[in-house]
Amino acid sequence: MTARTFLITGASKGIGRALATWLAQAGHTVVGIARNADDPSFPGTLVALDLADRERSAQVLGELSERFAFDGLVNNVGLVRPQALGEIDLDAFDDVMRVNLHSALQATQALLPGMQSRGWGRIVNISSLTVLGIAQRTAYAAA
Repeated sequence: MTARTFLITGASKGIGRALATWLAQAGHTVVGIARNADDPSFPGTLVALDLADRERSAQVLGELSERFAFDGLVNNVGLVRPQALGEIDLDAFDDVMRVNLHSALQATQALLPGMQSRGWGRIVNISSLTVLGIAQRTAYAAA
């Protein structure tokens, strides 16, 4: 097996944490991004970053792309702001889009050139069955 290097957003818990653990146990290098990085038991490098902050995200993703030769990206971060369709606050909607959609595009754009130059890479976007319809999850499903 070839050891690879993966970046996972939303890596501190849930699917992201489980995937980080699985990849590390399989012998891969894992770099995780989470709002809080105070977890010495994380199976790799855990970086504190609020992906809603576009400028800081660009800086950190650029630094990580220079430091690591990423073979894979898992866009897993997800923000939910439950609101009924007729009551959606546009600022909350923008927050969900900024974290769930914009950050995936930003991470992809940061890592893709390296993957292309090495001739190999994988990008996985984690989604939710919410896209099939769940009450008060319009923004989350749209992202």
